[in-house]
Amino acid sequence: MSALWVAARRRLDRGGSTVRATVARPALDQAGMLALTSLLGRPPAVRVRLDELEAALVRRAFGADLDDALTRLGHPPGAEAIRRRERAARRTDAHAALAQCVGVWPEVWATDWAEEVRRRGLVGDLDAPAVVGLVGDVRRLLDHVPAGDAGRTELAARLYGSAHALDAGTRRAALIVLALRQVVGPLDGRELWEAAGIVPDRVSAPALTWRLPTVGSSPLDRQVQAATEGGLPVHVSLLALRRHPLTVPTAAPVFVVENPRLVEAAVERLLAVCVIAGNGNPSTAVTELVSQLRRGGADLRYHGDFDAPGLAICARMHTAGVRPWRITAADYAAALARAEAAGLELDVDTRECVDTPWDPELADAFRTDGRIVHEELLADELLAAMATAAS
Repeated sequence: MSALWVAARRRLDRGGSTVRATVARPALDQAGMLALTSLLGRPPAVRVRLDELEAALVRRAFGADLDDALTRLGHPPGAEAIRRRERAARRTDAHAALAQCVGVWPEVWATDWAEEVRRRGLVGDLDAPAVVGLVGDVRRLLDHVPAGDAGRTELAARLYGSAHALDAGTRRAALIVLALRQVVGPLDGRELWEAAGIVPDRVSAPALTWRLPTVGSSPLDRQVQAATEGGLPVHVSLLALRRHPLTVPTAAPVFVVENPRLVEAAVERLLAVCVIAGNGNPSTAVTELVSQLRRGGADLRYHGDFDAPGLAICARMHTAGVRPWRITAADYAAALARAEAAGLELDVDTRECVDTPWDPELADAFRTDGRIVHEELLADELLAAMATAAS
C-alpha cells in the first residue's frame, strides 16, 4: 500500500484538494489488493479517487482528513506544499482582516475598494495585524481629505511620521491611490492628489500665463504687470496666488487653453489678450487662478483638445463657471474637415467620452466619429479668433 500513499501524497501536495482528484492505482500484490478493497468497500478501479480514499480513511479513524491520515501513515507533506499552505492561510487571514476593517467604513464604495485591493494582491502576503495597520493608515488619510488643500509631504509627516510615507511605490500609497480614485474618479499622479485636495506643494506646477489683466498693486500684481510690459509669459504659483490674490477688471476677456504651446504662440505674436494654459488637467494653481479671475468678473472662455480627456477637462471647467469656446459639434466637424483637407490621418480615440452639456451634440458626434483633433492643429485660427474677440 505504500506506493498508493506516496502517489496520493504527491497528488495532494500538487493540487491541494481531493475534489475530482485521482491517482493511478499502483501495482499491488494480492495482499495489497485485498487491503485496498477492504478499505474502499469494493474492488478498486484503475484510478483511485482521492475523495473516496479520504472518506474511507476517515471512517476508519486513520485521520481527520486525507492529509492527516497520510501524515500518520508516514507520508507527511513536502516542504514546498507546507510553504504553499502557509501562504494560502496567510492570504485568507489577510483578506478576512481587510473585510473586517472596511466593514465599518461609512463609504458605499468601501467593499469595491477592498475587492480591488484583493484583486491586485496588495495585502495577501501580509499577516492580519499588518493589514489592519495599513487599512488604518488609509482611513486616517480619508478622514483628512474633506479638509482639503493639504501639502502631501506635510500631511505624510503629520499622519505617518515621515515626509516620504505617501511616495509612489509604497504599499500604503498604492492602497490610498485606489481609495482616492473611488472618491474623485479615475485620475493618476498629481492630478489625483490635487483633485482630492492634497497638493504635492504650493510652488511647483504653477499656472503659465500671458498678459494677465491685473490692475492691483500687490507684489504679484506688479510682477505680472512687469512681465506683460516686457513681453514675457509668467508662471504664477499657488503660494503666490494665495498670498496675493489678483485684481482684474470686470469683463476682461481671458482664454484658458489646454496646451502651453498656445500660450507660447500668443507671446511670440504679442497677442493683446490674456491666455492661460491648463497644461492638461489643470493643477490647483490653475484652478485657483481661474477662480480668482471668475470672482473678479473676468470673461473666461475655455478651449481644449477634441479627445476624451480634453472633453472631460472642458466639462469640469464648464462646471467651474468657465464658458466653453469654439468647442461645439460644429467646431469639431470643421476641425475634421480641415484635417482631411490637409491629408492628415487622425488617431481614433477608444476611451469613453463624457457628456458635453454645453452642446450635447458634441458628445454624440465624438462618440460616433472618435477622431482626435489636438488643439495645436487649430492654433492659428484659435489665436486669430482670440485677437478678434479681444478687439
